[in-house]
Amino acid sequence: MNTVGKVLVILNFLFAVMVGLLLVMDVALRNQWKEAYFALKKDTEVLEKGAQANHRASREVANAYQTKELEIEKLGKTIKDRELAMEGMEAKYKLDIVDLNNQIKDIQLTLTQSRELTKRQADEIALLNTNIKDRETMIVKLEADIKSFRNIAQNFESIAKTRLIQNENLVDQIRELTKTLTERDAGVNRDSIIIRNPNDPNPPTVKVEGKITKVDNDLIQISLGTDHGVAKNNTLDVFRYSPEAKYLGMVRILEANHHSSVARLIPTGNAHFRPQLKEGDFVTSKIK
Repeated sequence: MNTVGKVLVILNFLFAVMVGLLLVMDVALRNQWKEAYFALKKDTEVLEKGAQANHRASREVANAYQTKELEIEKLGKTIKDRELAMEGMEAKYKLDIVDLNNQIKDIQLTLTQSRELTKRQADEIALLNTNIKDRETMIVKLEADIKSFRNIAQNFESIAKTRLIQNENLVDQIRELTKTLTERDAGVNRDSIIIRNPNDPNPPTVKVEGKITKVDNDLIQISLGTDHGVAKNNTLDVFRYSPEAKYLGMVRILEANHHSSVARLIPTGNAHFRPQLKEGDFVTSKIK
């Protein structure tokens, strides 16, 4: 047998082997196809059920999505409103910050002024303390001088009192001499005055004019005294100018002092006529 025959024999053998394998594979594949068919059918049913479940889930998801979209839209509006509010608040905060900065500047300026004022006050206090110390020293010195001057003043006061008593004595002497000279010039002798009737006129030896300064029932006080030439038991006429000139009567001196006297109205024979004397009425030694 030649080489070609051998090759053909080998090819036939290989072909037979391949055909056998194909047959075996065909039988095996047929059994597997049935099993695969039923498995695919079962899987298809499962997939259909899953698809239905997925469809329902998709609807639910779509509805939830729409709901979420509405919520998101509302949230967007809310966010926009809040953004606008935040912008307003931001602008307000900026204004507040500007105001606060201005207030801080004012406070800093006030603090600076306060520090300067405190410094000036401290300098003034130091100066005042210095002045107080100087014045305390001066006060001590002045107190010593005052004590010395007080002693001198006491000495002068004693001298002044002595001089005052001497002056009063001299004034009394001068007053008595003046009265004596006045009576002598008028040609009147004091020892020759004799009062016979207490209601008779007894004018002063000199011409005098004065006023009633006080009225107390039937007693009056007049602005004339011994310095004017009025003596005890002298009589004076009383009159009034307004509202009409009127003679009111006569008064007698009960007590005569240097510058004033006390007198009483002399009653007249007419019991129905008793004039009411007033402050400001005039008194004189003789009515013209």
